[in-house]
Amino acid sequence: MSETARPTQTDGTATGDFLAQKVRDLGDRVSDEVEQLSTEARERAAEGIEGVKLLAGAGAAGLVGAIALATLPIIALRRVLPGWAIAVGVAGIAGGATAVLARRGLDELGAAGAPVDAARVTNAAREALRSMV
Repeated sequence: MSETARPTQTDGTATGDFLAQKVRDLGDRVSDEVEQLSTEARERAAEGIEGVKLLAGAGAAGLVGAIALATLPIIALRRVLPGWAIAVGVAGIAGGATAVLARRGLDELGAAGAPVDAARVTNAAREALRSMV
């Protein structure tokens, strides 16, 4: 009869220790990678925030320029009309634009979020519960 080599208790423990160490090493590597990716993401976000700040500044400067340009016709009108007439005209135009844009916006919102029929939803929920029982 030939004798087969059986693992002893110490061989099993050594194998278990080896596997446990490999699992710990793998976990450490994964943790290191996650930490590195997290650090890189924070750095990129900080760079992105700087870009957003610069764009906001550019937008503000552009707005000031646009407002200054928009005052030119008003200055020209001051030569032929009194100030109150110009103010009424500008207010009327702005009010009309506001009304038109608000109406169109409300129409778009109404189309996107049509009212839900509560009775239909309730009946569908009841039918779903009945089919489960």
